[in-house]
Amino acid sequence: MEVTATEALEYFNSTRHMILYYEDIVRNRAKLVDVLEFLRLPNMDLSSRQVKIHNGPLWKHIKNWDDINKTLSGTAYEKFLRADY
Repeated sequence: MEVTATEALEYFNSTRHMILYYEDIVRNRAKLVDVLEFLRLPNMDLSSRQVKIHNGPLWKHIKNWDDINKTLSGTAYEKFLRADY
């Protein structure tokens, strides 16, 4: 997936674009203002009807948590194991 993303960025290098991660929006809703500015849209109050359906730590919801934790530990994705969204 990382290779595909890198290739896409190289392909669209001359095209106006912005890189945006879901986690950035979740942590900082002000990022949506950046998106609106990029899209040249007026500043508006954006909302979603999506709701969080799971509460508590991830390990309580993942059956093979030990495998996931072992696989992702020490990688760039390890931070998502500890994310508390």
